[in-house]
Amino acid sequence: MFLFTTPQTRETQPANPVVSAIRDGAAKTGAGFDYLLKTAQRESSLEPDAKAKTSSATGLFQFIEQTWLSMVKQEGPKQGLASYADAISETGGGRLTVADPAAREKILELRKDPQVAAVMAGALTQKNREQLAGALGRQPHAGELYMAHVLGARGASDLIKTAAADPTRAAVKDFPEAAAANRSIFFDKAGRARSAQEVYGVLAASHANTQLAASATVTQTASTQGGDKPAEIAAALAPGRAKGLIGLFSTEGSRAPVSQAVATLWATPRGDASRTASLDAADRFYPRQTKSDATATAPTAADAAAANAAASARAVPAPLPPARPVELTQPTPAVQERSAARTRRAPLDLSAFMIQRNAR
Repeated sequence: MFLFTTPQTRETQPANPVVSAIRDGAAKTGAGFDYLLKTAQRESSLEPDAKAKTSSATGLFQFIEQTWLSMVKQEGPKQGLASYADAISETGGGRLTVADPAAREKILELRKDPQVAAVMAGALTQKNREQLAGALGRQPHAGELYMAHVLGARGASDLIKTAAADPTRAAVKDFPEAAAANRSIFFDKAGRARSAQEVYGVLAASHANTQLAASATVTQTASTQGGDKPAEIAAALAPGRAKGLIGLFSTEGSRAPVSQAVATLWATPRGDASRTASLDAADRFYPRQTKSDATATAPTAADAAAANAAASARAVPAPLPPARPVELTQPTPAVQERSAARTRRAPLDLSAFMIQRNAR
């Protein structure tokens, strides 16, 4: 019998079909799986047939009817839904409609299909990314993409700009319809209307540190130029531009910092302003210590003494350990006698033993 056998009765846990569908949708569209998963969790708690009470939003990603019809019209032919896409037409006012009521119902019911919903959500994410990048002049991060999912790309762009230019303005003034359908976002528990900056924070909170797949434009640029060059990375980190490093300190591709603390460090160049202004972008964000810098910053003996004095002043006196018992400190009479006997003992003389051995 083996010690480390696996019980035959143990069964492999089946994969969650909803999560698998979201993963497939991310792979097909190039959108980030992490972003799509968090969006579905925020929108529907991963319930495919979730239905909003205040709007027509339905399904994993809570698509409203007009947005869903638009995505099926655009992406349907690529996903084997050409017949449904052909059934959708546009009225003179730009509103999408389906003449056949039965066909319309089937198309809208597809919002409850995790596979179809995930693909459409991924496609919408990429579309919103392109529109926001054009409007903002930089790549949006995950929280801003989620704003576009809720408000549309144009609405998200307006919210982002208002939060920067007039952060205290009540967001409900610019988004009355969205506020009516999403009161928990635009109003606090006391019923107070949240500002643009507050709504921005509420929408971005659930997607903090969410990984995003690189857009086709960024990927193509990196491949044609042999990757991001140091100067180009530093330029992207300059004030007023999107900040980020590739690796341990970044999220969302090559743009957003992993935390506000890292963002602050990147936005605060080392040294005084006059010295910083003379440096190029790479040196500002990747400082190199020179011999003069090392000499100037090396602590002197006086500095060390002052630091030690300050540390001593701040030190909190700790209690001393308990005193050792007297009986363990003084040797017992028996121990003293054995020690004296070892002292009186003469060294061992082996000469007689060696003589006898040689005589044999």
